[in-house]
Amino acid sequence: MSKIGIELKWSAVITAFACSWAALENALGYHKDFSNIIVTAFIYYILLTFLWAGAFVDKKKALGAHAVWEFKSAFKFGLLLTGLLTILSPIAQYIIYESISPDYFENIIKYQMSKGKQTRESLELIHNINFSIRQGVMNSLSLGVIYSALYAWVFKTKPAAEVANTTKSKQNKKKK
Repeated sequence: MSKIGIELKWSAVITAFACSWAALENALGYHKDFSNIIVTAFIYYILLTFLWAGAFVDKKKALGAHAVWEFKSAFKFGLLLTGLLTILSPIAQYIIYESISPDYFENIIKYQMSKGKQTRESLELIHNINFSIRQGVMNSLSLGVIYSALYAWVFKTKPAAEVANTTKSKQNKKKK
C-alpha cells in the first residue's frame, strides 16, 4: 500500500460506517421517533471506538512485528486519519441528510416542538444541513484528536534498547 494507504482505507471504512449507521437508524424508525437517540448514539460511539482501535492495530501490524512505533509516530498516524475523516465528514453529512434521511430535520423539529420547550424558528437555526456539516467537522476534529492521543499511548512500543535497560534495572533492583 502507499504511504497513507491504511489511513485512506480506515477513513473510508469509518465514513461508510457512519452512513450505514444512519441508514440503520432510519430503517428502524429512529429518525422519526427520537426517544431512543441517547441509546443509539451511545452504541454508535462504542462501535466507532472499536473502529479507531482497528485502524491503529492495522497500522501497527503493517509496520511489522518488531517495529518500534513511538507515541509521536502513532499520534501522527491518528492526526492524519483525523484529517481525512474531517475532509470526508461533509460528504457523509450530505449523504445522510439528503439521501438516507431527507426528512430528518423536519422530524426532529416536530419532535422537539412537541416537547414545548423551543420555538420552530430557534429549532430551525440548529437543525439544518449547514449547521450539521459544521458540527460534523468539529466533532471529527475533536474526537479525532482525543482518539489519536488515546490510541497512540495505548499502541506505542518502546525501542529495544529502552526495553532492555528497563529489564536490567528491574533485575538489579531484585538483586539488592
